[in-house]
Amino acid sequence: MKEAISPYPLIERRYFDDLNALCRSHTNYNVEMGLLKIFNHTNQELNSDFWILIWALDFQDRQFQLLVERHPDYQGRGAIAAAGPNDFLEFLSGMKQNAILPTLTLLNSPEKMKSVVVIVSQPKSYKETRKEKSDYQALGRFQNWINQLKATPNVKGDWFPANAPKCPICEGPLVGIADGYKIGFGFMICMECGHSSRKAVPRKQPKYPF
Repeated sequence: MKEAISPYPLIERRYFDDLNALCRSHTNYNVEMGLLKIFNHTNQELNSDFWILIWALDFQDRQFQLLVERHPDYQGRGAIAAAGPNDFLEFLSGMKQNAILPTLTLLNSPEKMKSVVVIVSQPKSYKETRKEKSDYQALGRFQNWINQLKATPNVKGDWFPANAPKCPICEGPLVGIADGYKIGFGFMICMECGHSSRKAVPRKQPKYPF
């Protein structure tokens, strides 16, 4: 993700609370214990309990893969560290931060998704307890991951990338957002003074338009 967008996009805990609720209430949303090991670019093994993998397919048969890390340095938020497949990553590279919010909103829209799987780490004793595994155990592990996130307020839009466009009135960050992480399609809104302006429509339509 660092090759496509810098710095890493950060997501508030509230988003994961909503995703967790969808996994409990919709049959096309599931949680599985499947992460065994995570390695960084230098082949160093990382603590898999800090990570989740979101693997999704929408009704246009587009795949979305997001690897998200929860780390103390992120002050209670989650960081998108990697994305796939390649065509989705290319879309993110071309749209920069303007693609993150509509992507997250799409993933949390049950009527638009064929399937969404949240893959969490397996406990060390998983092999011994495999026969006793249930959906509740997997959901509980995801809930624990969420509970460990400290509630951090979204102050002055500082969880958006630093290169966000500036408001012409107060120079605050302009973002395509209207209600929480929901998207104000076609408009850029200032998180400081409320000024809004229509976004330019890209000439080329990529594979992943929203």
